[in-house]
Amino acid sequence: MPLPTVRRRATAVATGLLVTALGLAACSAPAAAPSASPSASPTTAQTRQVETNDGTVTVPANPQRVVALVNAALAYLDMGGKPVGITAVDEGTLADLPAEQQAAYRAATNVATSSGEIDLEKVASLKPDVIVIQTGDSQYGKIGDELKAIAPVVFLNQESDWKFRVEAFAGAGNLLDTLNQQKATYQQLATSIKQNYADVLKTAKIVETYRFAGAEAGQFAINQSLCAEAVKEEGLVDFEASAPMSFEQIGKLAKYDLILYNARSDGQPGAGIQPLLDTNAWKLLPAVKAGHAKPVYCPWGRSYGFMAKYLEGLDQALATLPKE
Repeated sequence: MPLPTVRRRATAVATGLLVTALGLAACSAPAAAPSASPSASPTTAQTRQVETNDGTVTVPANPQRVVALVNAALAYLDMGGKPVGITAVDEGTLADLPAEQQAAYRAATNVATSSGEIDLEKVASLKPDVIVIQTGDSQYGKIGDELKAIAPVVFLNQESDWKFRVEAFAGAGNLLDTLNQQKATYQQLATSIKQNYADVLKTAKIVETYRFAGAEAGQFAINQSLCAEAVKEEGLVDFEASAPMSFEQIGKLAKYDLILYNARSDGQPGAGIQPLLDTNAWKLLPAVKAGHAKPVYCPWGRSYGFMAKYLEGLDQALATLPKE
C-alpha cells in the first residue's frame, strides 16, 4: 500500500481537539519496537497506555470511533475492527477479503486514497477517539502533529515487528480478546506444522508464486508475499529470496516439489494470479500435474488472523506431499 501524502484544506483543524500523548523520552522511531505490552493497564480503567514508535500514548480503554490509516487498515479489519474512517483499498485487494471485513470496510468513510493521500479535514470531521497508522517515519513526520491535534495517534513504522504492531493496534482499538484468539490459533498451527512435517520441510523444495491484480502483464514474483516472509522468519519454510519473474520463466518452477499461489480468503484464485494459472507452461509443470500446486491466502497486510489462514493453506498443501 503506498505511503501517504497529505491534502490540507483552508479550514484548520480545531485546536479544541488537541490531545497530548503521555510524555516519555523514547519518541524516536527505532527499527525494533518496544517490548512493553499494550494490554498492561487494567481493563476496568477508562484509559490504556500503548507503546508506539512515537512514545507511549494514552488512548480510551473502549474507543467507539477509530480511524485506521495506510497499512494499519487491513490488520485492523482482520481483528474484527469496525473503523469509522479508513484508507481506501483497491478493489482487487478488497475482493480477496472475507465478506465481514468487506462489509466493515464499506461501512467506514474513506479518508485517504489508495495512493496514500490523507484528507485531514475529513479525518477530523469523524471526531475519532483514536487513530491507528502504519507508515514510514519520514511520511509520519510530515503529518504526525496534525493527526495528534485530532485524536491520540498509535503510530508504528514500516520497520517495526509485525507482531508488536498488531498488539499495539489491538490495544488501541480494544480488540485484545480477538487478537489473543487469533494469536493462539496461529501458534498452534505453527507448532503443528513443525511437528507433523519436520522431515518434509527438510527435503521438499517449496516456492510461493505471487501476483496481485495490478501487476504488469506477463509478470509475477516468487516468495514475495508478507506471509512468505513471516513464515521464513518463523523457521517453517526456508523460502529462497523473493524475485520478479516473467511468464517466459515459468519453466524454472519445474524444480519445485510444492508450488503455492496466492488466493482469496475462500481459497479460489484471485484476479491477479489467474492469468498465470491459465498459461500452458504452468499447467505443464510437474508439481501442477501431480496436484502439488495449492492456494494460500495472504492479503497485503500482516496480522495473526491473516497468518493463521496462510498456515492453514500451507498445512493442507504440505499434506499432499509424500512423507519420508
